[in-house]
Amino acid sequence: MKRGFTLVELMIVVAVLVTLMAITFRITNVVAEAEARTITITRMQRLENCLSGFHAAFGCYPPVKLHGNRSLDAQEGSINWGNESEAWRWVRAVCRSQPLACRFPFPEGMTDYIRELSDLIAEAKDMEEYKKTFDSEDMQNWATAGFTSAGATNVKDSFDKKKALWSDIQLFQYGVMSYLLPRYFVMMGGSEDFFRDGYAQWTKNNDNPSDPFTGDMIDWSTVYRWAEEQRGSGKNENVVKLQLVPSQSACARWMPNLEGICRCDTDLNLFGIHIKSSYWRDAGIFDNMNIEMLAPALRSATFSPNKSGSYRDQYILDEVTVQDGWGHEFYYYSRTPYQSYTLWSSGPDGKTFPPWIARDQLSGKELELAAKWTKDDMTHMSN
Repeated sequence: MKRGFTLVELMIVVAVLVTLMAITFRITNVVAEAEARTITITRMQRLENCLSGFHAAFGCYPPVKLHGNRSLDAQEGSINWGNESEAWRWVRAVCRSQPLACRFPFPEGMTDYIRELSDLIAEAKDMEEYKKTFDSEDMQNWATAGFTSAGATNVKDSFDKKKALWSDIQLFQYGVMSYLLPRYFVMMGGSEDFFRDGYAQWTKNNDNPSDPFTGDMIDWSTVYRWAEEQRGSGKNENVVKLQLVPSQSACARWMPNLEGICRCDTDLNLFGIHIKSSYWRDAGIFDNMNIEMLAPALRSATFSPNKSGSYRDQYILDEVTVQDGWGHEFYYYSRTPYQSYTLWSSGPDGKTFPPWIARDQLSGKELELAAKWTKDDMTHMSN
């Protein structure tokens, strides 16, 4: 006659299984943490190689203009340090005052696709399985607003109707990657009009190049068409000319360091190097069609000309950036005359603190949060 398990024996078996599961889970976490740390160190080193190459070519590190204010005191109103999430929102903006990412308009051919996604997300906010994604009123307003002005059929129409200043609409973000990449090939998307004097942001930040064969100045419409040819048929005489423009050709020296580590939506092939990452944390805005993942990604890439924070008249910008092993964008700091820099990762917790603000200037909750947020940071400073 077979004897069954006693209650004590069953409890011992359950305890052993739970212990084994806990050990397995812990080992898995340790392995994942080690992988994230390795990816972070590797990518940081490769970015450092690019930055050194830029310095060798141009005599300085990328002179990224401020996209915000470096001072915590200059933020609107006073920071409520007692509310950690609110304090981090302000501190993050300061840390991003010199962004790593470059951002630019999607090609006009994406307009219908973006509008379709906007409708899809607006509908999904009422679906039970996605309720948590849209749990705030702020997010619901964003989901239902759409990405172009009422009556506009594309992004250009939206801007034309607004007649907004370039400083308000921010068509482009000239972060570190706009210097490390051949920006003509990467950033010249959207309407051709965006690269003429009517939209001053591009022309204020870019000098007209010269034809490397004749020395004649090339107008932006011509450069735009050549960049379009590179996206379409690949190499031809015009594309070769554009690749030989000194500011573009210099990038070929350090481009191999960017192979397979960039977060972007299109599989960019630059000087024979594919820079798009296949790492799952680096998914582009449109790589994952799961609404729960897509909604926050779209929102982070959505800008509004309205400085009051309204989510109306929205539009989406494409981007190219590099993230650490935990899926957080690297941070960059360099001050004029751009002969040194600090490049750092915010670590597993995704929070950090501006390295240029001395700790002896802080006290109380400020100092406590600064220490807490930077304890897992990974930092590199130029020699």
